[in-house]
Amino acid sequence: MIRTDYNLAQWLTWMEANHPTAIDLGLARVGEVFARMQLDLSASKIVSIAGTNGKGTTTALLEAIYLAAGYTTLAYTSPHLLVYNERVRLDGVNVEDQDLIAAFREIDIAMGQGEARISLSYFEIGTLAAIYLVAQHKPTVALLEVGLGGRLDAVNIVDADVAVITTLAIDHVDWLGDDIEQIGREKAGIARPGRPLVCGELRPPASIKALSVERGYELYQVGREYRYNSHQYSSTWSWSGRDAAAKAVVYKHLALPSLPLQNAATALQVINLVGLHCDLEAIDHGLQQARALGRLQQVSFKNTPLLLDVAHNPQSAQYLAESLESRGLKSKVHLVLGVLEDKDCQGVLAALSPIVAHWHFVSLEVLRGQSAEQLKDSIQIGEQPLAPHSCHPNMITALSAAVALVADDEQIVVAGSFVTVSQVIELL
Repeated sequence: MIRTDYNLAQWLTWMEANHPTAIDLGLARVGEVFARMQLDLSASKIVSIAGTNGKGTTTALLEAIYLAAGYTTLAYTSPHLLVYNERVRLDGVNVEDQDLIAAFREIDIAMGQGEARISLSYFEIGTLAAIYLVAQHKPTVALLEVGLGGRLDAVNIVDADVAVITTLAIDHVDWLGDDIEQIGREKAGIARPGRPLVCGELRPPASIKALSVERGYELYQVGREYRYNSHQYSSTWSWSGRDAAAKAVVYKHLALPSLPLQNAATALQVINLVGLHCDLEAIDHGLQQARALGRLQQVSFKNTPLLLDVAHNPQSAQYLAESLESRGLKSKVHLVLGVLEDKDCQGVLAALSPIVAHWHFVSLEVLRGQSAEQLKDSIQIGEQPLAPHSCHPNMITALSAAVALVADDEQIVVAGSFVTVSQVIELL
């Protein structure tokens, strides 16, 4: 069978085996294929979104607001939870198989033949496919989530009209290192001279500001160029910032989103810089409608409510713990937890420990996965003894055990990785 006859599953299998390494940072190869494709992206405003955490939720917030305002959108995110099509959404709907197949065919041709053929990784091909679909569908706004780092990520072959950094923390140490100043420079590498970079990190490294002076991009920093406040005694919040003409913009009594307020504030600054008008009604509607799979997602298993969250590093775990504590769930969570072995397991568990009534460790039988016993053995939270815990070989036994033990005033939460959450969604 020649590849022109492949279905989507066959294309994805080919992509996985196409390149010798899964992660191969650098723009030379993917940039050359992109140049060969000669794609015209001029019809769309491009927003590139980097960060350690919050990329998916910021993308979802922007997408929901722009759709509410009547614009067309394409959103590219990764990874997916169930099906690859989740990675590209057109007007909020997962892309069809035939759109992805058409994109993969064009990329395969542009990769060339013989000695001139260029090898691309799974992620690089997927990124080029999303960019190809921007050129084909010409959405008003294209929201492109950066996969890893920034400067050397495949998304950075495109010049963004507005670049975004959501949050910053130490993660992906094998590729980005453990120097937060260097990580800041890498992520800020998606910004372009004379164009805005919106940074939602509350404690940004000095390297981002230094690079803005060096490279000449316009920096909009939370707490400086834009601010937000939640109103303690009402379910509203306020925001102030500036638009592209440096004019002050203020929103009062906004609807509270179900997604993190910090990311909502960043999204509003982006909207005011992109230059597409969104009235207050559209903003409010988008804030209320925005959802992201696997982010404080409410589902039910055996008539018992569950919360799903893909928190997989200490920063995201800390946010999850604070969110649950604010709901009165300190020491009242039955936590079904599976974490990949290359993550900071100790940091994740230390962040989550204040909310846990019972740990339900679950084995992840995937690449980079670890057993429940390995995860349990990696934990030592100070000198305090580990809370009640149990180990489970798979998700169905872990959830069943949690359902059997959870009290009426307690909550079952599933967290630790995209893999862990996707296993629950598959069960449901």
